[in-house]
Amino acid sequence: MIKVCIASNNRNKIKQFGEIFSEKNVDAELFTAKDVGMGDFPPEDGTTFYGNSFIKAKALYDFMNSGDCKCDCYILADDSGVSVDALGGAPGVHSARFAGEHATDEENNLLLQEKLTRVSNRAAHYSCAVTLITPAGRIMCTGGRVDGEIISTPRGHDGFGYDPYFYYEGYGKTFAELTSDERNAISHRGRALGKAVELIIADIGGDI
Repeated sequence: MIKVCIASNNRNKIKQFGEIFSEKNVDAELFTAKDVGMGDFPPEDGTTFYGNSFIKAKALYDFMNSGDCKCDCYILADDSGVSVDALGGAPGVHSARFAGEHATDEENNLLLQEKLTRVSNRAAHYSCAVTLITPAGRIMCTGGRVDGEIISTPRGHDGFGYDPYFYYEGYGKTFAELTSDERNAISHRGRALGKAVELIIADIGGDI
């Protein structure tokens, strides 16, 4: 069994990470930064999703190698968000705090809808960047993207963030209407994490 510490305390993300590992038939023990006693992460002030994912991964790796400790697990961090064409790519890296530093999903979606009032072009895409740090300290990055559009009325009760408004034409559903299997197969995070799992398999020689 491989050990993976996730640089997040978002339970929705943790659940999806576990689903991806299971779908890849990888026997993994997943735990979070909070589980190993880490407090707050440094500010996510990167200008790209990759930059922010690296900030989180590096902070957790350094914490787990502090003092007499030695990191014996993989570190996995992601950063993701939605980019809307008509808004010049916004919210982008500011997706989680679009309406303010501690904004709720509802507040972020409300602001997004306000900015798209009377806007006909609602094309958008979700992006996810993943930083993986091996126990030996090797840093690898991967990512995923999915295209869709922002609808004006929320649909579905699963997912989180902008999912109830993000419509994917391939399934004719919003991300909040997708099953876990559907979402993991085509979502930005599902694609990025799937690649990250493949990197872990390759790093340990393909013997899971």
